[in-house]
Amino acid sequence: MCSTAIVMIESSFSGHLFHRAIRDLGHIPVLLTADAGRYRHLDTPDLAIVSADTASIDAIVEWCQRDQFGLDIIGVLSSSSASAGMAASVCRRLGLPGAKPEAIERCLNKFTQRDCLKGAGLLSPSYLFTADPDAATKFCAEIGFPVIVKPAIGSGSMGVKLCSSLVEVIEQMSMVLGGDEFAASPGILIEQYVSGPEFSVETIGDVVIGITAKHLGDHPHFVEVGHDFPASLDWHVQQAIGATVIGAIRALDLLWGPAHTEIRLSADGPVIIEVNPRMAGELIPELVRLACGVDPVEATVILATGGNPVLNRTSNRSAGIRFVSPDRDGILHWGAGAQDARKIDGVVDVELHQPDSFRVQRRGDFRDRVGHVIAVTDDANETAHALENAMRALGARVEDG
Repeated sequence: MCSTAIVMIESSFSGHLFHRAIRDLGHIPVLLTADAGRYRHLDTPDLAIVSADTASIDAIVEWCQRDQFGLDIIGVLSSSSASAGMAASVCRRLGLPGAKPEAIERCLNKFTQRDCLKGAGLLSPSYLFTADPDAATKFCAEIGFPVIVKPAIGSGSMGVKLCSSLVEVIEQMSMVLGGDEFAASPGILIEQYVSGPEFSVETIGDVVIGITAKHLGDHPHFVEVGHDFPASLDWHVQQAIGATVIGAIRALDLLWGPAHTEIRLSADGPVIIEVNPRMAGELIPELVRLACGVDPVEATVILATGGNPVLNRTSNRSAGIRFVSPDRDGILHWGAGAQDARKIDGVVDVELHQPDSFRVQRRGDFRDRVGHVIAVTDDANETAHALENAMRALGARVEDG
């Protein structure tokens, strides 16, 4: 009898959670990647790592059909935005459960997504898709500053900047349009800045699993430096946010699998910043599992194999994560407190992403983070206190160099 396997196309910061869930459900996790060296935590027992051309659907389908390991491949997934569309297309070719590739592509292009959501009558900021500085100048004159400039296709806050003048807008446009890492983006999206606290909504299909509170670093960038789950919100606010997000999910036809939707709670109500057609990153799924007992990663794996996951809460705790994000360039030094941080009541995970003496060169996105701590308790204030003490114990500092 062949062993059953689930293929992951590339990975992400939370990719190892999928490897763990696949293994725990009795399947063999297989990671297809063009460069395994990019990823953390590839030491999951039984994980098979295969070098592959993950930009080619034909190459991936051929590998899956070749069955060179004697495996029965029963599902294909990706935890990465960049590969979510590829995973959906491969599933369609192989006749496996998965999202609609068209829905994934509709989400990944932020301009197309904006048009779709606006057409569905959802509250939306003013926006413009362009590569023309003259068009950008006219648009900014009409709506005023500040505005957000971002690549039309991208993730992890890469290339996203709050601009307070036309000079900043043109400079950011030039940087994105001329940068190799944004080559996949067909142009620039300029959006009216929406003020208000930011949250993310974690969903499976059209079921809201919960709402996560975000902690953002200093402008002009939007680096996420922490998350709390569940967010402390009044019931009627939760209902309004949930209804808005489910309306967006349905408008985008993203009714299979996980989505991670970012919103701002403006004076006029919830405004969708963007819908990501994949599981939340940054270990948010782990916060969800720790806090309410629902494992969205396991649920997604079950869906990928044609099953029906149970999404009922089994606990009511408070979980949070804080990232160590240096506020200056230089040489990173850790204090002697990593072990002390792990001993703090409520702390369940401490990880240093970079070694002592690492040279910090900030980029204004997720790559600036050099470590994290996770805590879970029965009370949101206790969790916040544990996280604060753990971060202090780590004693990270950056010196000139």
